[in-house]
Amino acid sequence: MNEIRVKRMLLAGLAMFVVWVALEILLEHVIAKFLFGETSGEMWQRTIDVSRWSGLNTAVSTLLGVVNCTILIWLYASLRPMYGVGTRTALLTSGFLIAWIVSLFFNLTNLGLLPPRLAMIETVFEVIEIPIAMIVGAGVYEGNQEETGNGE
Repeated sequence: MNEIRVKRMLLAGLAMFVVWVALEILLEHVIAKFLFGETSGEMWQRTIDVSRWSGLNTAVSTLLGVVNCTILIWLYASLRPMYGVGTRTALLTSGFLIAWIVSLFFNLTNLGLLPPRLAMIETVFEVIEIPIAMIVGAGVYEGNQEETGNGE
């Protein structure tokens, strides 16, 4: 039980990433457009010129997203022996990323690199996206409880 199942971790990281992207599309495009009259992508457009991104920029950003999700699943798997299996531990794990994102956005705003309104909107969206995606990823990691710890 205490051994991290690597294949499961990789699959769960990918599942978490897919859910995160789906939630971002819903929140940052559909809901943001409804609430603010523009998507968060359009808000970011005014801050940084993402329209000049190449395919490489997009690939790197996607890869980093998958890696970050996989790291969170690894953290979840590492915390399981102390806090148990399930939603509580998934939410605790997501709290680490939320705290990091809040501090990052606060610092970027403090440096004048991110407008306060955009930082606040993005923070609220991330506070919704991260725990849901983490719960789904943790569920995929747990999978069939009868599996053995042979790296699966």
